This record gives sequence, structure tokens and C-alpha cells, in this order.
Amino acid sequence: RPVFPVEHLVARVLLVGGLLGLTLISLGLGLYAAHGGFQGHVLALSPPVAGATPPGVFRSLRQIAVGLRQRPLDPLAVGALGLVVLMATPGVAVTLAIPGFLLAGDGRFALIATLVLTMLLVSLLLAGAVHG
Repeated sequence: RPVFPVEHLVARVLLVGGLLGLTLISLGLGLYAAHGGFQGHVLALSPPVAGATPPGVFRSLRQIAVGLRQRPLDPLAVGALGLVVLMATPGVAVTLAIPGFLLAGDGRFALIATLVLTMLLVSLLLAGAVHG
């Protein structure tokens, strides 16, 4: 077995990715509150207007990047980045597990990880086709 087993690598990626994502979400929420973001209009629910994008909603990585480059920094972009990191973490872990299993000589688990990664990618593409 390798000095650093694949299971430890996957566990570390999941831990670090999860903590980083949650930290960014919390930071974004804190910045939003510090900038007076929790006003009455946030809690006032109304039916959506057809074709209108609600304020502060990020629908692409490009929009998040624009929000992160703004000065002052857009707190909702920080939170959105945290959500992206949190959602991408399992895919990164599975992607790193494939070569790890191959190097460890465990072709069966490499194949299983490849199938899981394929399913993740297909679901991502299908969601983009439906909601994009």
C-alpha cells in the first residue's frame, strides 16, 4: 500500500473543501450583514416577475468573478463562491482518487471512481442543458 492511502487523500480533500466552502459562505453572510444587507425587503416575499433575475443572484462563474473583482467586494459573490467550492469538492475528491487507486494497483476501485465521476459529469451537463 502507498505511504499515503487514497482514502486519506479523499478524506482530506473533503474536509478541506468542506471547511473552505463553509468559511466562504459564513464570510459572505457576515459581510452581507455588516453592509446592512438584512433589511425588510430581503424578507418580503413576492411572486417573481417573468424573465427577471432577482438582485444578488449569481447564475454563472463569470458573474461570481465579476462580483469578487468589485470594490467594495460583493458579499453575495463571496457566499456564492463558497457554494461553488462546496459543490465542487466531491468531484475533486473523486477525480484525485482515480489516479491514486491506479497507483495503488486497485483497478476495481479506479473503475468505480471513474463511473462515479462520469455520473457526476453527466448530471452536471444535463442540469446545465435543462436550466441553462
